[in-house]
Amino acid sequence: MEKAKRFVLLLAAVMAVRVVSGQITTACTAALISSFTPCLNYITGSTNGGGSPTEDCCKALGAVVSSSKDCACLILTGNVPFSLPINRTLSISLPRMCNSMSVPLECTGT
Repeated sequence: MEKAKRFVLLLAAVMAVRVVSGQITTACTAALISSFTPCLNYITGSTNGGGSPTEDCCKALGAVVSSSKDCACLILTGNVPFSLPINRTLSISLPRMCNSMSVPLECTGT
């Protein structure tokens, strides 16, 4: 898991960099992406074949959804490339499993 956390932090830093010539923007900031790390075990199926998300994961999801539903959508639909084997079924079920706000599965952000 430590390797996954380091990778996510690196990915977040890379995504936070804006291309000067094109001013690329994204719904997901580095902080939002890195705050989602408590959920990586769940969405990759690394814990009990998916099992149930941890309380920390549900809190992290709630924080991301509250800050940016677009970012939550991008993460849960696999449009933020974690380079980890994301289980889409587990990923899109996460809001329901956490009794969280719904997250649109058709993302409007990039």
